[in-house]
Formats: sequence, C-alpha cells, structure tokens
Amino acid sequence: MARRWLLYSYDAMGLGHVRRSLAVAKAVLRESKDIGALLLTCSPLVDALPIPQGLDYIKLPSARKLDNDHYAPRTLPMEPGTFRRMRARLILDAAQMYDPHLVLIDKSPLGLMGECRDALDALRMGNPGRSMVLGWRDILDDPKTVFAEWSRNGTLRNVETYYNELWVYGDPELFDVREEYNLPGPIASRIRYLGYLAPDVDAASRELLRSSLLGNEDALAVVTPGGGEDGERVTAAYLDAASRGLLPRRLRSLVVTGPAMPASALAGFQARSIPGVTVETFRADLTTAIAAADVVVGMGGYNTVCEALAGRTPAVLAPRRWPRQEQYLRAKRFEARGLCRVVEPEPRALSDGVRQALASGPLRGRLPACGGLERVRQEVRRILQQAGGANGAPARMPLSPRLSSPRGEAWA
Repeated sequence: MARRWLLYSYDAMGLGHVRRSLAVAKAVLRESKDIGALLLTCSPLVDALPIPQGLDYIKLPSARKLDNDHYAPRTLPMEPGTFRRMRARLILDAAQMYDPHLVLIDKSPLGLMGECRDALDALRMGNPGRSMVLGWRDILDDPKTVFAEWSRNGTLRNVETYYNELWVYGDPELFDVREEYNLPGPIASRIRYLGYLAPDVDAASRELLRSSLLGNEDALAVVTPGGGEDGERVTAAYLDAASRGLLPRRLRSLVVTGPAMPASALAGFQARSIPGVTVETFRADLTTAIAAADVVVGMGGYNTVCEALAGRTPAVLAPRRWPRQEQYLRAKRFEARGLCRVVEPEPRALSDGVRQALASGPLRGRLPACGGLERVRQEVRRILQQAGGANGAPARMPLSPRLSSPRGEAWA
C-alpha cells in the first residue's frame, strides 16, 4: 500500500523554501514509487519550477513579508486575520482528507502566522503514532533574534509538543544549532543532522551545458540572486561592473535574475546591451549551470550555496542582512573555511571577488557534509517503512513542565 507524505513550506520572499522542498521531494520520489507526496505551498512562483514526478501540490493564497513575524496578503484584498484563517482552513482540510503517515514542516513549527496549528492538532489526535518532522536549514538567524522570537512565540514548546524529530540540513562542524541556539536537552536530543542538500549533477550534462554557454570565451560566470525579489542591487552592481570593463576579459556572464525580480528592474536589465553578458529571467537547469561555471555570484541563500558545493564552484557572495541575517552568517562561516568570498554589492568589490575566485579555481580541500538529499531519502524510507505498525511507531517524548536551556535560561 502506498504511504502518504505531506510536506508544507511557505515563501513570502523569494523561492528558497519551495525550492528546498521540491529538491527533498525529488530525491525521495525518484527511487520510491510506493510513496505519494502532497506539498502545501504559498509560493506565487511554484508553477515556474519543475515538479518531481509523484508529487502533487496545493497552492495556498500568497503572502507578502512585511517584517519578521509580520505578513499580509500578496494580492488578495483581505484583512490579515481573515487571510490567515482562510489559509489555516485550507491546510486543515487538506491534512485531514489526505491523512498522511509522515508530515514534514519546513522551518516554522506552526507554519506561517501559526496557520498549521489546527492541522497539527487534528493529525496528532487522529493518530498519536504519526511521524511529525520539522526541517531546518543550517542557519535560521542570529542567536539574539532567534532567542527573542522563540520566547515571544513559544517556539520550543511547540517543537516539543508536535515533533518527533528535527532534521537540520547542514553540518554541525560549520554551525551547530544545538550550541549556537542553546537548545534544551529535550529538543537537542531530537535533532538529526543530514548534511547540506547539495544536488547531484550529471557530468555529461554539465560539460554539454558549459560548452553551449561558454562559446569562445575562457571562463564562465553565473550570476543568480535567487528568486530575485530582493536581488536588484546585486544584479545591478554586477552589470555595472561588466559595462565599466571591470570584469576579466573573455569572461562570459550568464545573469539569471529570478522570476520574482521587480518588473521595472528586470526591464532595465534586459534593455542593457553589454558584450559577453546574457540576461535571462529563469532557467530550469540553473543547478547544472552553476556546476558548469568557473564562478558563481549570488547573495548567499541556502540553495545557491548548496548548488555551489555540488559543483565545487567558487562563490562570490553579497548577502542580505535584513530582515534576517542568515545569509550573512552563512556566507561568513563559509568564507572562514575558504569556500567563498564575501563582498559588498558594489561593482568594484564584485569584480575583485570574481578575479580572485577565478585565480583560485574549483573548491578544494574538506567540504562540509553535502549528502543531505540522500540522507533525507533514507530517513523518509525509514519512517514510512515503520508506518502503520504498533512496534514501529515513533515514541513521543513526554512534555516537560518548563523547558530550560543548558545554561539555565528558561524558555517560554
């Protein structure tokens, strides 16, 4: 009998969460025909992304991020409270009707604006042995901000209440969430580090694409600000560097703005005619293009970093620092390992970084754990093979009266 897997992610800025969820689903489903998977997402651009065979999705009304913990409808003329209730009802109905054996929630234990709480309660009461997993990227934000949010929202209490396991898509040698976020024992004991979700890249496809993109030039740069919603400054700075002749001669540049790039900015970028530079909105083969490149220029989002690791492509990163600092913190940790260069989004800084990256060549030495997608596949198979059997049902840890960190601080 097919096992049912429910995934939830949201994107109120960019494409990071939905791309991560799709990569996870693809890694599992391509070798597991006996699993049915349903993704709940509000990404306004999910239709632009390749959907893995075996996965279906429900598109929730899209949200727009105003600030940390503050969201509004992206397009619908609705009051935020009504908007949240509508999304929560859609999630509840889908969860109850689909009745999954495994639930994987991305990043926020209760979802955006707490909208998953009713669904999580219903699923838990319907089957206390159901496997509930929370997935975290390597870095959430700076510890001070995380502590404040967790205390304000009761985050760790919700993690302990609802989740059997917490999967971290990273390497504890680079960023150990247990120590960095001072996690209390009941939460720390549920963590499984799976490694970075670096995708597999077919060598033949990589060489074929490189040949077609490179042309007669000596080196290839791929510029990608992720989904593009807040990547205007980095893209503009790189194009300025190219137009001013600051980049190396005989460098071919493929600039992929992302489908969420503001229309006015995109029109301006596409109107510029710069020798050796091609501007595109979207590429389904971006992962392969990054692996084929001699340098990748980006903002330091989780997916860009994973794709650079997959191709051992040196990276020049100009990370955002608002509304979250996770890109900046990730980039600095990688820079300390010699895995990237962190620069300001200015023409001269970007061009200097590109020159240095080209001189250093492909990434060498000890990379962080990059087998996250294979580990996800193994973990999903492990859980779903146990699903339905009393002896295999994951044990739920008792709820402690009050969580305390190892250093003695009390968590709400």
